[in-house]
Amino acid sequence: MNLETVRHIAEILENSWGRESSPDGTYSIKHDLQGDKLTLKFTTVVHFADEAGLRPQIEAASNQATQLLDAKIAILKSSYREATGETLRLEDLGGTDDVDLIMPVGPRKVAYYRYNHSFAVQE
Repeated sequence: MNLETVRHIAEILENSWGRESSPDGTYSIKHDLQGDKLTLKFTTVVHFADEAGLRPQIEAASNQATQLLDAKIAILKSSYREATGETLRLEDLGGTDDVDLIMPVGPRKVAYYRYNHSFAVQE
């Protein structure tokens, strides 16, 4: 992948300087670009009382992550086309998720839900 492509992708996805990932602050979407592999990283906080209460939270967070990352990819592709006049081709490499307990004791437990979805940027 050439430097110009990397620059355009980074400018479109960058949200650390003045733009928020989430208007209400309930989630974060960051990106990582290493070589030709682009990874979008979704993070949110889930609250639950027991393991049975965690499952619906995870399903809801997973659905939210999928919808938001699909929208982010659509914005990336359309913005890239506007900026360069070329089509950005991405090969879907799949995603993984995990739950990281940050407050595992007490009546109300708190955890991070993370979903990472990777793509290969094709020339």
